[in-house]
Amino acid sequence: MAVQNQPYSIETVANAVAQLYANPASTSNAVDISRNAKAADAWLRDFQKSAEAWSVAETMLRTDPLPLEALLFAAQTIRQKTRYDMSQIESPVQRLQLRDALLGHLIRYARANSRLVVRQLSMALASIAVHFKQEEWVDPVATFVNVFGNPESWLTLTQVLTVLPYEFEDSGTRTESSFFRDLDEISERRQKAIFENSSGVLLYVLTIMENCFSGDQNDSNLIKQSLECLRAWFEAGNISLDSIAATSLVPHCFTYINNENQDDAVFDTAVDVISEIIRRTGSLSSAGRESATVQPLIESIYTGLGSLSGILNFSITTENEDKARALCRLFVSAGESYMNLILSNWNSWQIIVAAILRCTSIKDLEIVAITFQFWMALADEVEAVLKSSNANLPSTQTLIGVYRQLNDVMIEHLRYPLNNDWTAKERDEFRDFRHNMGDVLKACVFVLGQQEALARPYNILKGFIVDGSAGGSLDPSIPWQRVEAPLFALRTIGRNISDEEGTVLPVIMSMLPQLPQHPKVRYAAILVIGRYASWTKHHPEFIPYQMTFISKGFEDSESISAASQSLRYLCDECGDRLVDYLSQLHPFYLTIVKTLDRLDKNEVISALAHVIKHVPVVSNDPNSPDMLKVLEMFCLPIAQRLHQIGLMGSAAAAARGKDLQEEISDLIEQFQTFVYNAQPAITPNMHLQHPCAVLFKGMWPVLDSLFTLEIPRITNSVCKLIVKCIDAHGVYFRGIMVSEVLPRLAAVYETTANAGAECSSLMWAASKCVRTFGDAEDGLTMHAVMQQMSGTAFQVIQAVNGKIENISPTIEDYFLLLAAFAKSHPVHFIQSPHLSLFLQCAIACMPIQQFDTWLALYREFLMTLFTLASPQMTQVPTPLYTPLTTAVQQHASAFATQIVRGVTTSFPHREDIAGESASGISVIGTIVCGLVDVVGGGNVEVGLRVLGGAIDTMPDEKYLPADKSQFAEKLKSALEKRDFYRIDVLIHEYGVKYRRRNNSRK
Repeated sequence: MAVQNQPYSIETVANAVAQLYANPASTSNAVDISRNAKAADAWLRDFQKSAEAWSVAETMLRTDPLPLEALLFAAQTIRQKTRYDMSQIESPVQRLQLRDALLGHLIRYARANSRLVVRQLSMALASIAVHFKQEEWVDPVATFVNVFGNPESWLTLTQVLTVLPYEFEDSGTRTESSFFRDLDEISERRQKAIFENSSGVLLYVLTIMENCFSGDQNDSNLIKQSLECLRAWFEAGNISLDSIAATSLVPHCFTYINNENQDDAVFDTAVDVISEIIRRTGSLSSAGRESATVQPLIESIYTGLGSLSGILNFSITTENEDKARALCRLFVSAGESYMNLILSNWNSWQIIVAAILRCTSIKDLEIVAITFQFWMALADEVEAVLKSSNANLPSTQTLIGVYRQLNDVMIEHLRYPLNNDWTAKERDEFRDFRHNMGDVLKACVFVLGQQEALARPYNILKGFIVDGSAGGSLDPSIPWQRVEAPLFALRTIGRNISDEEGTVLPVIMSMLPQLPQHPKVRYAAILVIGRYASWTKHHPEFIPYQMTFISKGFEDSESISAASQSLRYLCDECGDRLVDYLSQLHPFYLTIVKTLDRLDKNEVISALAHVIKHVPVVSNDPNSPDMLKVLEMFCLPIAQRLHQIGLMGSAAAAARGKDLQEEISDLIEQFQTFVYNAQPAITPNMHLQHPCAVLFKGMWPVLDSLFTLEIPRITNSVCKLIVKCIDAHGVYFRGIMVSEVLPRLAAVYETTANAGAECSSLMWAASKCVRTFGDAEDGLTMHAVMQQMSGTAFQVIQAVNGKIENISPTIEDYFLLLAAFAKSHPVHFIQSPHLSLFLQCAIACMPIQQFDTWLALYREFLMTLFTLASPQMTQVPTPLYTPLTTAVQQHASAFATQIVRGVTTSFPHREDIAGESASGISVIGTIVCGLVDVVGGGNVEVGLRVLGGAIDTMPDEKYLPADKSQFAEKLKSALEKRDFYRIDVLIHEYGVKYRRRNNSRK
């Protein structure tokens, strides 16, 4: 039976639940069942939001027999209603009746051992406790203890008490379904119901645990639930450490942890409880605020930790990864929390460090990773001690010994396995993991000092030298994995090694040519050279051999990417010393560039550009070319080939297909890499021609000819080149960009759009020009470009007949361009004959859902628009912004309607918007405030009417007059205070509540 349009009753709800959980695989009518399940899901969601759901769901819980799915759904409905819809229960008497009914249901289902239903009912009762007024239900904890205080109900009691503090904590920011009108009321309720009961709950739950501990109630589920309850009250209920110290909780927890036969769930929860106590006591200890009772608590924890060495070793020996992981987490928590005690009382607290080092040495790298943060934090502390007068204390020297062991353990972990049975995924994960291990090795440098940190991997390599071999060659029979690991270690610590280090590194660099000729080893050795490029800058005598070593890497397919990368690093750091190598690098480049893939090719070109930028802009030596000549020499093949392609014409180019597109895109990217990285050290006051600007100007006719091919990918590549040039060289490109490039972009956009091949990246490049070069001097030129591009964009947007999602890139780039124009030329923007069309176009595009496009429209353009239009926010003199104010007023109702519709249906979530926006920017709040300013002329009450009118157009029968009045009052207050953040929160909350009431977005 279909559920659509059925009245809400026990039978219809149970039938809908049955349809929802029907198994399509059990019948040949799988399609019909799936369709019915979707309809049932929608119907049940509407049911849960109805006022009738209270009585129907509660009656279902009293009805026998019903399937478990129906009973669970009824309990979930009650839980959901208590969380969101308590305002539907108006009478205090009705609320008390509901509470008592739920208590009865909880007793019943607990006896029936229906754990899923019990959990939902427990959360419902906890939620009700939050929403009651203090005088209506004075002490929820006392009620729960009174009802469930007998031993048979202890499990239920601990379940209810577990969720209670979490519900109160969550309610601090969620009061919409309660009867509280401000946070002070709910804070007082929390104080009475939770904080004043914390010590009592601790003692009561411990009584339960004592009974379990003594054997009267040997129930691991009850022990686990009791521990989870205490953890919840530690985290949200604020049980004091003094109260904990007065009990036997800590010894009991360590007994559970030390018991090899203990249930895993109890073991894990006991670890969590101790970890939470450690965190809180450690916070006080590090701040020097231990009380007379907290210190004995720390001592009790210390005793307990000291007793765990046996269970830790047993877990590692038996490869019980779960227990080893939990114990590792516990010791690391202690190490991080008691760092000050470890450093000041080393002889006593070194057991913690020893246990963590033991965990770091095991095979499971996921467990090893738990220790990383501790080792790095401890290294910071030890480094500070080494710089003080305590550097020679025995404890400090012992800690250095610990880091020696840690260093060697990390290098051992870096080694790839000798067998080759890893999957590709496992190898990728290990590669990623090695970089995290590298961070620990960097920390070791701080403790051991750079010479010893370098010497330890070097000594491993030296141990592979064949005795009596010429030049100290390494034994080629040594597995490459054993050689590569210390090389990776040398590479990863490079950033922490001084460029002036002159003892160990020269020896290491001299050893590299003697390494075994294995591709993996060569790859690692080449990367070592790249990592120490800044060191080589201070030791230029190594440049010739390193250049040769890297060059040989291009002869091996497995080493090409390492050679490309290291060449770039070396040229970046030592470019000024490699200028004389350009005559050799040019033929090398012409040869090698034909064999490299795109990524490696750009690495090599970037390397060359970093050398070229050191060529004099103006050469005083007739035998030495200036920078422009050198750039032209390297870029000539690119220009010649692009020129040939540009002469083909669109038909011939289209016939060549994707291969030609790939070639053109690659060539443009090569030219871009040269121009972007070859940045000469000149300033505008030198009055010198910028070589890259001159080069680009000479190249522009060739680039312009590529537009005629009418291939969107090529147009995109040219536009990216334009943007990169502006990013790299800015003002030096102003002349050609404003006078030639910008008008051409507008013309090409119009042509391509009319030909049905519209390419929005042309507007992206244009907006970059406008943002960078926009000022009064170029206002007319940019205004003309804006008019031309806008006319074309209007046509493109109109042509889709409202299907704006199909052209989201166009909308994104257009409003980025329009926002740039409005910011840089506000007067021209306001005086534009297209002003009204700008606004109409924005309104038409406001339902856009694609996130980046939404940000471009709302965060960039609409925020700019309403800031300019608002007399309270704008900096433009009054006579100039009057046309804009008038235009916004004319379209205010449409703006408000789109905002309200968007926030209730399609807007991104507020957290996503905040995550993409600058700190402190409330996008919708700023827009709404600006709109109200413009409409009301400073009178908030008048301005609010346009927003109220938009809300009234929304179909929302469940939006009660009292709720409307309350929302309007809060919004008015926030607007009067110009609290953009609060306005933003209120508008988004309205949308969330609307969707909750009307189920417009799941």
